[in-house]
Amino acid sequence: MQPKTSDLDHLQWLKDLGCDSFQNVSVLDVGCGTGFVCHEAMRQGARRAVGLDIVEPAGLTSNSNWKFINGDLNSDVWTSGVGEGKFDLILAFDILEHLDSPYRFLKTLRECMDTSGKLVLTTPNLTSWERYAKPTSWSGVQDDQHKTLFSRYSLRFLLSKVGFDCVVLKAPLRSLGGLGPLVPQIGGQIVCVAKKA
Repeated sequence: MQPKTSDLDHLQWLKDLGCDSFQNVSVLDVGCGTGFVCHEAMRQGARRAVGLDIVEPAGLTSNSNWKFINGDLNSDVWTSGVGEGKFDLILAFDILEHLDSPYRFLKTLRECMDTSGKLVLTTPNLTSWERYAKPTSWSGVQDDQHKTLFSRYSLRFLLSKVGFDCVVLKAPLRSLGGLGPLVPQIGGQIVCVAKKA
């Protein structure tokens, strides 16, 4: 399976956050795209990997080592095909901003998560440098499918209302590499790791 750039970005986010150990965990990748992260999770020893998206990944076969579910995240029934058991790791890369009800979606994810599980999500940063430099043309407003945009504060607030504690919540300038943490949190993406409160 050939990864896309976004697949490699997702694996790098997980590595940077210390959430890249798939050994003996169950993974739910919501908005799985190509399914590469699910494939990698199983290759690295995950117990189970489930990917959900509105479009089936190209090249998916009955021999795939992970399960794909076709579902609309704005529906109330998207979890019906997820199966039994809770997940240790739930991924939602660049999903939240597209949804009719981020609150309802996060509540559903919390219900799917094991007591000691982790949620890893990314979403565009409303307070990014790009928004201030290019207020009408930055990537957050250019995507017609974006419905809600978040700052670190508003995302933390929403997660706490749903019953999550943020373990990591940052918006690093990734182009600065190791120096990113030394500058204000004005990167283009908010990166979050949350657990049940």
